[in-house]
Amino acid sequence: MSILTVTLHPALDRVLRGDRLRPNGTMRTKIEMEYCGGKGNNVARALVRLGQSATAIGFQGGYTGDFATQQLASEGVTTAFINCQKPTRISNLLHEDETGYTYAIYEPGQTVTADEIDCLRKRFEDLVRAHDLILFCGSAQTKLLAPVFGELIQQANHYGIPTLLDSSGEALKLGVIAKPYLVKVNNHELTELFDIPLNNLEDQIKALNELCEKGIQIAAMTLGEKGMIATDGSQVLRGLLPLKKVINTVGCGDSTLAGVAYAILNHPSLPEIIRWGVACGAANTQTSGAGFITMSIVESYLSKVSIVSLD
Repeated sequence: MSILTVTLHPALDRVLRGDRLRPNGTMRTKIEMEYCGGKGNNVARALVRLGQSATAIGFQGGYTGDFATQQLASEGVTTAFINCQKPTRISNLLHEDETGYTYAIYEPGQTVTADEIDCLRKRFEDLVRAHDLILFCGSAQTKLLAPVFGELIQQANHYGIPTLLDSSGEALKLGVIAKPYLVKVNNHELTELFDIPLNNLEDQIKALNELCEKGIQIAAMTLGEKGMIATDGSQVLRGLLPLKKVINTVGCGDSTLAGVAYAILNHPSLPEIIRWGVACGAANTQTSGAGFITMSIVESYLSKVSIVSLD
């Protein structure tokens, strides 16, 4: 089975290491890793490492875009990006050896033109029917891009292909209206979506159930170290896997989505969707970078994920 990921703002991700940041000082670093980032690309990487076939589309530009695309292709992901005029952004993850602190420094996503967006629509039309599941991942940082996820979700729905949405802001709001099969959010995104405070688990579950009432089949919310909750409108379940040691938190949500997608295609029940999502997110904490999980680590975690009912 084949999965298509759509990312509007890819990045060239660099993992840097140095002694310590000091005000007005100089910090010399070394590059530990360079890879193609952006949420959907991280998900595609993780899916390939789980044995799935994945194709990634979106926008790439300049030297950074060429390099990021080559890196992703070398990992076994099929790439079909639209070449755009503006260069792909660089995202830096800086580790301080002296303190153990980590700093994430992200450039804004590159701007794209209306013609480039039309090229993406055409590319999607060419590819959509060849895939069994489509994932829409990441933000849309311009007004031109905000409605794109929703438009493409409607197109996939027309062909009967299930879609997963993991976004924020206006792109999330418009995407939900298009009724994807599954929506994954965190508390900030869910609060932003409903524009009301969601200060406790009861309020969060109510909001997730409201998404199901609007036509979403599964609404899921990640809780960081507290696991994940999800509902299909008839049952609310929570998955939890306490970890003794966490090496890395960057990309855990992307690996979680990869696990969710894998389960939808291979183990399509709500408990298993949660189990695989939590296990893959946990596996990401034991590696550097985003989405560099292994099936062996994931499988070692599956039986350790506790699933409880919150009904």
